[in-house]
Amino acid sequence: MILKAFAQELNQEKNIEPCAFLQKWLKKILLKNPENHVENVIHTEFFLQTTQDGLTIVSSNSPTGRELMQSLYNFCLSYENFLFARWLHERSSTDFKRTKE
Repeated sequence: MILKAFAQELNQEKNIEPCAFLQKWLKKILLKNPENHVENVIHTEFFLQTTQDGLTIVSSNSPTGRELMQSLYNFCLSYENFLFARWLHERSSTDFKRTKE
């Protein structure tokens, strides 16, 4: 359910890497009051932590939160590989020819 919600949001975004979008998506949800079941679970499993440098980090509250984060991260990597494979499929071998200098 959470992966599906993330995938739907990710499909609406253009020109952003999936892993970078993951942090923005989680941060956006954690900064507001939960409106649905997915957001309730995210609020239960994660929290925002600010470092001394002013960086905001999404951390997990429990082992299930760590597993959920790992699943979301693996989905991001898989989606990046899919996008690269699709891009590569649209190219021909001549696109990669070296030019003589």
